[in-house]
Amino acid sequence: MKIKLLILLIVIMVIQANAMSDNDVKSYMKKYVETKMQSQVKQIDIISTYPIKDAPGWRVYFLSIRVKVKLGDTYQEAIVPQTVFTKGDRITLKLMKKGRLRSDGTRRKGKSYADLLKPKVPIDAYDDAHFIAGSKNAPHKILMFTDPFCPYCRGKIKEVIDIVRKNPKIYGFYYYHFPLVRIHPASDVTTRAMHVFQKRGDIDNMLKLYHLPIETTETNVDKILKAIKDTTGVTITRAEIDSPETKEALRVDMAMKRRLQVTGTPTIFIDGSWDRLRKEYKKYAIHR
Repeated sequence: MKIKLLILLIVIMVIQANAMSDNDVKSYMKKYVETKMQSQVKQIDIISTYPIKDAPGWRVYFLSIRVKVKLGDTYQEAIVPQTVFTKGDRITLKLMKKGRLRSDGTRRKGKSYADLLKPKVPIDAYDDAHFIAGSKNAPHKILMFTDPFCPYCRGKIKEVIDIVRKNPKIYGFYYYHFPLVRIHPASDVTTRAMHVFQKRGDIDNMLKLYHLPIETTETNVDKILKAIKDTTGVTITRAEIDSPETKEALRVDMAMKRRLQVTGTPTIFIDGSWDRLRKEYKKYAIHR
């Protein structure tokens, strides 16, 4: 037993000695980007890193790489997100999760861990400005990104709000806006109006904007504000949606969207982790 224990300790020490440090990861990616992209790397930040549960020994890194790229005759800086995987002294940009075994012994097609994982939610994302329901001291935190004209968002936001309000001691609900302006131009003005309601603490009227009687392609500000007045009975002014405070609130939401690598709506996180199938959060509910 003592010999086995000694061998195990030696193996652990070797793995730890060979494990890549944060600086090793940054150094490797700097050389990789500058060689492959022929772009100067100005800075690399580690946004989030954690061990992968079902891939023993592997760790995922979510990086934000600031590069200087040549566009025509000028150079511009750009921020490139990159997911990296390490195990011991190995590093790779691609890591596949094995597919499930079928009854006949064959295996289903695998999936890329880059598509299955997202950064962990930072603690500062759970602030008063984004808290809209439940309890701030609840054991489970839901964080959600949505667009008011996303069809699936309409049903999902109602579902989440209902569960949180029925289980206020279990959940704290934090809400972030992600207007898909290219798909739904009307979401620009509508989202800014939602920010105004959110700032006032008028969450019920904010949620009513998911059902505005306007086309998703509407861009006339006056028509959208009139639809908001007709739907909620509350007047939101141009000055309010154009205020520096509203613009800053939207900037903060977009910055968090980039940090968490959110690319679509609705996107849900439960207790800091991405709820990819949007149903993991339900398992803690007592009342539904």
